[in-house]
Formats: sequence, C-alpha cells, structure tokens
Amino acid sequence: MATEDKTPLREGTPPTSGRTAKTADRSKVARNRIIAGVVAAVVVLVAIFLLTRGGSVIGIGTNDVPPGKVDFQLKGSTFVPTQLQGDKNAQQDAAKTTANDVRKQLDVLFDTAYVNPDSWGDTGKIGDLFTGGAKDQLDGDVKTLTLGQNAGDTYKRVEPGKSTVKVRVLTDARGNAIRASGTLTFTGLATRTDGTYSAITVTGTAIFVQDGGTWKIEAYNLTRSEKPAKAPAPSGSTSPTAEVT
Repeated sequence: MATEDKTPLREGTPPTSGRTAKTADRSKVARNRIIAGVVAAVVVLVAIFLLTRGGSVIGIGTNDVPPGKVDFQLKGSTFVPTQLQGDKNAQQDAAKTTANDVRKQLDVLFDTAYVNPDSWGDTGKIGDLFTGGAKDQLDGDVKTLTLGQNAGDTYKRVEPGKSTVKVRVLTDARGNAIRASGTLTFTGLATRTDGTYSAITVTGTAIFVQDGGTWKIEAYNLTRSEKPAKAPAPSGSTSPTAEVT
C-alpha cells in the first residue's frame, strides 16, 4: 500500500514581520509629541496672560510683590473718667472698644497715605478720616500725613513695618466714650527710585472724636523722620524691619 508523504504541522507562533512593534513605537512617539505640544502651548498662554494683564509678573523681583498691609498693634487701652464716681466696668469696656476702632482708623490712614502708591500725596483720599480744624490742615501737612507730593519721583514702594498705638479714652460716669488720644509709631521701609532704601518713621499723638458714628481725627501732633537703611532681608524672611545705616 502506497504511503503519502505528509508535511507535519509546524508548532509555535509564526514569525512576525516586526511591523506591529514598529507601529506601537510610532504611536507612543506621536502621543508624547502631542503631550509636549499641549504643555508648551499652556506655558505660552500663561506667560502671555501674566505679561499682558496690566502688571508685572509677581515673583521676578521683590518690587513686583505687592506690599503688605499696615497693622497697628495695640499696646494698651485705658480710660480717663470725667467723674470720680462711675461704672468702671463700663468705662473699661468703652476704652477697649474705642481703642480697637482707633487702631483700625490708623491702619486705613497709613495704608492710604504711605503704602498705596495710587494715593501718595493725595490728601483728598484721607480727608474722611479727619474732622474740624484738623481737616483744614491736611494740605499744609501733606509731607507728614502722606508720603508727600510727587512721591512717585522719589519712591518706588513702602513696605510697612512694626507699628504700635497706645490709646487713652475719656469717658463719662456711665462709660460713654467722649474722646480718645492715640500715641502712635508707624514704621516703613521705603525703596527709592535711585535704588537705595530708607527707614520712615512717623510718631506723635492723634486726638479722635466721634463724627457721624465714626471716630475721626480732630487734632494731631505728628513728626516724620527718614534715615538711610540697608536692603531688606532676602525673600522668605517674615520681618520687614529696616536696618538703619
């Protein structure tokens, strides 16, 4: 009986041409290029936004970071009674409440007059904080109550430092506050347009009276001084205090 030669079936996986691996590699490369392109586009858009939004890019230099807010620290509050006999608890409570109101008013005053460059030398911006004869003196004391006229020609910025106030409140027998005096010290580190620095200090006393339900300055005796200072501490330091040279 004749037999036929049969070719045995080949076992195992047939050899591949390598096209599948090459296709996968090409897909991976294309995908990575797309991701890189998207990331680059986002970076460009962010940069364009920061450079065209009307200000400098924060973080490039210390002068690009907005200055801090003035924050007067209350060093004490006491009441001065107009009568020997009175409600001492009510008088002391009035002293604490009034002292806090005075502190807040001083924050607004020095933020506006010394820190915010948009209102440097503009006594009209602080007029609502004064009353009576004190309000009429603002223009004559512009160099003390504000950074000064044309301050932008001399200064780039003022970083507020440690500021304190001690308040005494005149009260009646029932604990109603009549007037208040604040003995204050404001400090700030000024960056000048010539690249140097100076320490600005304003000290003195301001007398407050209620006007329309708000404590306003009706009299003041303030003195401003300025001395050369060293550059501020490197970024990351929490103390803006200037070192006077």
